[in-house]
Amino acid sequence: MTNQEGASMDGLGTTPRRKLLVGGFGNLFASTTAAAFGGSVSAVAVNWIVYSYTHNALYIAYLGMAGIVPGILLGLLAGVIADRYDRKMLMVTSDVVRMISMGFLALFFHFVGFSYPLILAIMVVVYTFSTFFQPASQAILPMLVDKETLEDANGMLQGSFYVFQAIGSAAGGLIVYYLGAVWGLGINSMTYAISAMFLFQIVGHYKSRATGGGQSKQNSFASDFRIGMRYMREHLPILEGTIGALPANFFASLFYPFFVVYAAVKFSSNSASYGYLVAAIGMGMALGAILVGRIKASRYAGPLISSSILVAGGIVILFGFSNTLYLSLVAGAIAGIMFGLLNTTYLSTVQALVPTELLARVLSIDSVGSFVAIPAGLAVGGILISARGIVFDYTLAGIGLLLNGILLLSLKEFRKFRFVRES
Repeated sequence: MTNQEGASMDGLGTTPRRKLLVGGFGNLFASTTAAAFGGSVSAVAVNWIVYSYTHNALYIAYLGMAGIVPGILLGLLAGVIADRYDRKMLMVTSDVVRMISMGFLALFFHFVGFSYPLILAIMVVVYTFSTFFQPASQAILPMLVDKETLEDANGMLQGSFYVFQAIGSAAGGLIVYYLGAVWGLGINSMTYAISAMFLFQIVGHYKSRATGGGQSKQNSFASDFRIGMRYMREHLPILEGTIGALPANFFASLFYPFFVVYAAVKFSSNSASYGYLVAAIGMGMALGAILVGRIKASRYAGPLISSSILVAGGIVILFGFSNTLYLSLVAGAIAGIMFGLLNTTYLSTVQALVPTELLARVLSIDSVGSFVAIPAGLAVGGILISARGIVFDYTLAGIGLLLNGILLLSLKEFRKFRFVRES
């Protein structure tokens, strides 16, 4: 097991974190990095395109719903599929479909022009296959690394994702400003292709033990889903975490998806400032994710997650009242640290606790259960911004997160949510 300084284990100067980059995890790491960069470039491009043509926060809300509704409708099915079939090939297939979809959107926008219905349709396709990609990618990790290195592995994956998301966001703002939005869409198509190539190079087939033994194939999808639900009911800390995250996701969806509106209102219509703001929160999330392994956060996951949400709420309130880009960047980075810390801590703890053959189902049930409030948050956020302005919306989001942190701290079972390594 690694020590906190990352000292050499083999006397040759090779740290545990460097060792992780060898083999299948290294390919997963490279795939995550490529997809994070391209996805954030295109996210800035798509959001800026839509707001530039419509000047309406509700259209941003609808765009956000196109990204979250497929996950809610298909998330439970995606978890069962990822537990029954080869997770690696499911991820590769998802990347190929997303590559084709974003390439088509780039070509259409270049040769034909803006079409909001087409953008929504493409986003639905992209996020539908992201829904199938996500539980497979999260459930394959414990099959590539030991439980003792899960925190470091997740910290590296999430940290890399957030860093390159931040770089991509800043680059996306500049690309849109200087080259045009079609470049952002095309770059995302290429990075999905790169991601698929790295994933395809992972050696072996990665089916869960249940599928490999043939038992899961004899069950119906409904039976497999009920097994996952029974596990959740029998493990109250995880169930309370899922339910307790409902209000957090609702209030976070009043805040993060409307960065493009915030940037346009506070700092004039400049895509670069929007990209910088997304980059700031992304860099903060990267730092928070990397800290998880350093502080062994899974040992006290419940209290840490609750406190992080509480602190993030106060920062979001400050964010709303800021009138300078510098203060907004600092506030965004601090909020990002809190979100990165709580997300990676929760994921690492669940991956360590849940059996591999059930992991994709449990993660998908958790995602659907906690994300179901996001469409309502997007709708309410769009309405509030249109009626009362961005400051009112961000203040309400911050207050809600503060109260949610207090709520989670009051849940007895969730305070016990932790993974302690056996000596």
